[in-house]
Amino acid sequence: MVTKRTSKRLLDRVHLGQAFAEYDSTLEDPTVFVHTPALIAAGTWDNPHCFFVGRRGTGKTTIARHVELTNGKAVLIRPELFSPSTPSIAVESFLDAKQKPFRSLTAAFRRSLQTEVLLTRVAHNEAYPRSLPSALSTEYETYGDLDFDLRSVDYIDKLLLPLAKDDDTAWLSEVKVAKAHARELDTMSEASHSRQVLLIDAIDDSWDGSQLAVTYLAALMHAVLEVNTQTRGIRVLAFIRENVFDRVREIDSEFARLETCVVGLEWTAPQLLEMVERRLNAPLTSKMALDGSTWDHFIEGGNNSRKAVFEYCQRRPRDVITYMGLALDLAQGSRHDVIEMADLHGARRQFSISRLRDLGDEYQENYPQIGLVLSRFYGLAGKWTLRGLSGFLQRLLLDEQVTEACKMWIWSVSDEQSFAHLLYSIGFLGYSQPASRANMPRQIVYRSLGPADSTPPPIKASTDLVIHPSYWDALDLQDVLIQEFTELSSFGKPGIQFELPESIEFDVYLDDLKGLQERLKSTAHGLDSASEFEDCVGDVLRLCFFRSLANIESQVREVDGVIRRDWIAANRGNAGFWEMVRQRYSATQIVFECKNYTDLSASDFHQAGYYMNSAIGKFVVIVFRGEMKNHYFQHVKRLATKDDGLVLLLTDKDLQVFVRQAINGKVKDDHIQDRYDRTVRAIS
Repeated sequence: MVTKRTSKRLLDRVHLGQAFAEYDSTLEDPTVFVHTPALIAAGTWDNPHCFFVGRRGTGKTTIARHVELTNGKAVLIRPELFSPSTPSIAVESFLDAKQKPFRSLTAAFRRSLQTEVLLTRVAHNEAYPRSLPSALSTEYETYGDLDFDLRSVDYIDKLLLPLAKDDDTAWLSEVKVAKAHARELDTMSEASHSRQVLLIDAIDDSWDGSQLAVTYLAALMHAVLEVNTQTRGIRVLAFIRENVFDRVREIDSEFARLETCVVGLEWTAPQLLEMVERRLNAPLTSKMALDGSTWDHFIEGGNNSRKAVFEYCQRRPRDVITYMGLALDLAQGSRHDVIEMADLHGARRQFSISRLRDLGDEYQENYPQIGLVLSRFYGLAGKWTLRGLSGFLQRLLLDEQVTEACKMWIWSVSDEQSFAHLLYSIGFLGYSQPASRANMPRQIVYRSLGPADSTPPPIKASTDLVIHPSYWDALDLQDVLIQEFTELSSFGKPGIQFELPESIEFDVYLDDLKGLQERLKSTAHGLDSASEFEDCVGDVLRLCFFRSLANIESQVREVDGVIRRDWIAANRGNAGFWEMVRQRYSATQIVFECKNYTDLSASDFHQAGYYMNSAIGKFVVIVFRGEMKNHYFQHVKRLATKDDGLVLLLTDKDLQVFVRQAINGKVKDDHIQDRYDRTVRAIS
């Protein structure tokens, strides 16, 4: 029963905010946060938990935003060194956490975290360079201009070089530096009663999934634990995706030390209800109660609609916001007084397509191009016997496109039980078991969100497999049970969930990406290779950003022939980063300027300023071959102040990230959004 409305058009005044926390201005309002156990743990200084682990969309970045909001000195670190180069010693040497190679990584990361605290205290006038103890003074002078990644790489080199030369004296001297700095930081903390929080987030943005990347993350986690337990006045919190965390669990011989400090990001139905009600209340002057009354005021169905929505969204907060936001748009567009059940049903298909894409994106580091495998269910059944799934798998293994794109992992799940366990572990399907009593419906178990639920229940002879309802619409599944699927059976025709640029074949697309990856590595710096580098940038735009950027042209001159842009693309983004750029900077066209050299000069930024105008917008991207330097941001700030525009700097390393993610099937804007965030924070 829907309650009587105080205002028939009150629904037009509410919104739910952005589902992606990095874009969500709603999170600037402290009243919208739900105080879950994880959020409380993050905000409590003496809480021992420091690793916040959850699947995508469970609130990791939201918690980091809350800590930033409530702690003005909190520093956010988004590491980019998780696609590391081959070290000077064998990768296998790092596997034992008690041995020198792994301890070297841990010591390097610990030192870099502590140096971040030192730099922050100086920046906030809690310490003065001239009054620092000698060791910290040297550290400040040497590394004050480097960010976390560049410092960490330098420290790692300092520790691994003596190991490669069997120089124990030099190694011991270097490994003890972090502990010596910790003692001096402790003395400073006691004198000033200062407390500093560091937040490590978005680890997966630059993650290449290699064994060395997993080892680096394991070492960073041990460093976080050491800083938290052995240093006063410093607390480090790390927010880690569950599938990435599982990789550390597999290789770390000392994982038990970390596991006691893990917080899972599970959500209950009451917490999800509170989240929706707080967001509905946010724009209202007179707030409603957070006891279900707000839901009932705006949404039909009461408890039944709440249960249906939360289960359909797998109790994932981001999915609840996305789904309810789509239903709200339909209700407002239809001039409804409330979100009706018809609006909830009408939002399903669009949400389902988004959810399927996001699932493939979420697990692309562990299972590259898994979205291609999921697309093979298109037009088939939503329910399978184990025998039927076995036939589907055997047919899948005859599909050359699948076996080539997924060769890194597909053969490791070549029996039906392993394949079913994989699909269960990513949340794609559940296990349906007969009820314990006759005449009762079968019980379907889907994986919950927590890291503790990574082991699926056993499969019995009577077990059926049911694809989660949130994927049915995207895959146009039929409500039937497949008991037999032979090698002669055919897959359904893929639906719109599988996109490629310019309608090219998938095999050609992958080959183009792999060729581009090699060209980026082999193209030399300098004027002689400038056109080759421009071609690489153009191919990155064409192959990696085709969902948002269209009509890409090179060497475009304006009508007078004075200004020539290396590349210009029409901004067709209707969500996420590119939509934000279009709205914030009126950027209907995006200019990309290519610099095939290491160091940028003032003239490069002047040139970018010429490209900004009211006709195409005020957002320009410069792509160059070097490292980011602090003084570059002074030029960016000048243009932002003068023209209210923005120059975004990308390096060829960023291009490599875009290409690697495209090869693996990643479709999100996380990495370029991180570059934008870093720029805005540097010039603000």
